[in-house]
Amino acid sequence: MKRVWVITYLVWGGLALAAAAEAGRLGFGSFGRPGPGFLPFLAAAGMGGLSLLGLVRAAAGRGEAGASASFRGADLLRIGIVAGVLFLYVAGWDLFGFLPCTFVLLLFLFRCVEPLRWRTVFLGAAFTLALTHILFAVLLGARLPAGRLWSSFLN
Repeated sequence: MKRVWVITYLVWGGLALAAAAEAGRLGFGSFGRPGPGFLPFLAAAGMGGLSLLGLVRAAAGRGEAGASASFRGADLLRIGIVAGVLFLYVAGWDLFGFLPCTFVLLLFLFRCVEPLRWRTVFLGAAFTLALTHILFAVLLGARLPAGRLWSSFLN
């Protein structure tokens, strides 16, 4: 079983390297003016980092106890509900906007998918939303959907 995990993480690491190489060919741009390869490179770096972490854990023999037995048929319902909520999340951008939809999505994910205490849920959702807004709207200058509902109140 350990060999299967090592091979899996090596394949993911190889895919991450290939994606990073292609992103490099597209051009990174600068932090203030990201090029077309900036976000794919960050995604590839994240994927490579996670595959490296998994490879280290698999080589050390940790994390494989119960890994195949942890998935149950009842989890398919949870996966379907999360997929439906993600669809509603994106569909709600036009009416409600990015910030409130993201906050509600994070509340749902932190509380319903992997139950946490309410204090942790609200603090985690607020912190994640603040970092997301700072990264995309402030630093990268992306225009996040404001939503028709909030735009009509503000104008």
